Amino acid sequence: MKVTLTQLAISISILLASTSISAKAIDLEEAAKTKQSESNVEKGFSSEIQRMMSELGDIEVVRMMPIKQVMLIQLKDKPPMFISSNGRFLIDGTIKDLWNLTDVKTAKQADDTWLLDLDNFGDGSLMSQFAVIPYGNPAIPKQARIFVSPTAPESQAFVKSLDVSKVNIDLVIFPHEKGAITPSMKAWCGYSTLDSIQALITGETENIDQRDCDESDLKRVMTPMLMATYLDIDKVPYFVRTDGRRSSGIPKEPMSWLENKPKDKKSTDKTKTTSINTSGNGAQSK
Repeated sequence: MKVTLTQLAISISILLASTSISAKAIDLEEAAKTKQSESNVEKGFSSEIQRMMSELGDIEVVRMMPIKQVMLIQLKDKPPMFISSNGRFLIDGTIKDLWNLTDVKTAKQADDTWLLDLDNFGDGSLMSQFAVIPYGNPAIPKQARIFVSPTAPESQAFVKSLDVSKVNIDLVIFPHEKGAITPSMKAWCGYSTLDSIQALITGETENIDQRDCDESDLKRVMTPMLMATYLDIDKVPYFVRTDGRRSSGIPKEPMSWLENKPKDKKSTDKTKTTSINTSGNGAQSK
């Protein structure tokens, strides 16, 4: 009997019901876990499910998407399709990534949807709309943009821990809660960069010398807050590395993460993708 897309969806939903997958992988460590989950999805197809899907073709690619409960699946010699992780909904048509203003049609483009390129976001003017404080050693290539709030203890501790000689980052002032708006304005409007950094470290803004600020400064401070949901900012500090990788909260090894040091071979090997051979010969690593 010919296998239908409905049967494929049922097969996928059965598989996913027994496979733990996180669709929120936004730092290097979590991205590795997602890659492993993708491999687990592919390896986990039973011989019965493989048989059911054999008429549709071999599954070559499984990619989690930064859309809740949506994944990309590509069958051999067929275009990618998007399906809900419970196997119920098949998305027929084009998915456009409005961060990058590109259509998502390939596995590579699906991978790129996890990245946030702040310099080329939209029309390329987003960074100029933020309250940005360059910080660190300009002799080092720019490493990341970090959203920080003067009233968040974890954010204060991180800024305090920075060695100015070893980093080159942009601190983006981000009032993460309503009570942080006024302190954020005072931090941004500090008379000098030193005053602003001190406010971000201590949260004390009452005695900081202020320069003249106007509505345009308020708009800069408020823009990240207004765009937080759209940019997936759910925690401070929030890191966006220059290669687009993101981390919600402080990475496990902040300096290694900022410097983009490669992981050791043992951990890298675990993230290799796996293809499915539905002829019954099992999974083969690429």
